[in-house]
Amino acid sequence: MLLERRHLSLALVVLLTASAGCSGLLGSGTGTDGTGTEVAATSADANGPAPGSSGFDAGAIERGHFETLSNSSFTTSLSFQLSTVRDGQNRSVFINRTVAIDRQSDRSLAQGELVQASGDTLETTTYTADGTTAERRVLVRGEQEMTDYRSATPPYDGQVQPVNESSVIDRSLLQSLGSAINWTYAGTEMADGDSVSQFKATGSNVTGFAADDAVSTNVSANGTTDSASATVLVDEDGVVRSFQYRVTTERDGQPVTVTLSLSVSQVDDTTVTEPDWLSNA
Repeated sequence: MLLERRHLSLALVVLLTASAGCSGLLGSGTGTDGTGTEVAATSADANGPAPGSSGFDAGAIERGHFETLSNSSFTTSLSFQLSTVRDGQNRSVFINRTVAIDRQSDRSLAQGELVQASGDTLETTTYTADGTTAERRVLVRGEQEMTDYRSATPPYDGQVQPVNESSVIDRSLLQSLGSAINWTYAGTEMADGDSVSQFKATGSNVTGFAADDAVSTNVSANGTTDSASATVLVDEDGVVRSFQYRVTTERDGQPVTVTLSLSVSQVDDTTVTEPDWLSNA
């Protein structure tokens, strides 16, 4: 049970960090350095849209992604899984989360699903519009299903909180990614109908990412990292369309695998409508 609780706590931490942070990996155009001073992004070269002369320009990435999504409607999705073996059985924790930001109507919707190793599932939907936030929580435990509706308004000092847009496009994860990982340009492909550049990293240099901290929490001091890899897809505006991460380690002789997948889609084309359960909240 202790290991399950650690996994659940870890999954929630990584969900908050990663959905906040997988926010930017390549950019073009101009931006600011945080003080209001305009900063020119790296110009394009043979490696793809503005990767910089040395390949992967984390600063250009950060500016491009942050500034584009700060002024655009978009949808972002996250999927997290932590798997291990306990008492000879495979045990996994899953988290799925989707956040839709509709700037034209000033509405936002977040949908999350947490599946514990026990099989219990918690689905949470949060809708923010017109200064009010409504939330529906559905807990499925065996054959039982329990539904709860709640709502709140500013100053939001209770459990119900508005959809947190800033957590989706925060820069913290990008800054850690750019500090140590040796990314390699791997060509172009299509994502959500647009051409994107692909960058990959493997091996021991895939460090500095939040999931590495997550793994270290669940691996003993004598544990080892067997493999780690990451892939980034970024469009010509600097928006990260996809980020994939996987690491396999060992804890007390048992395998531990962490996988994380994030994506951004429907940029400038996301529409949020009122949920059909809104009148119950």
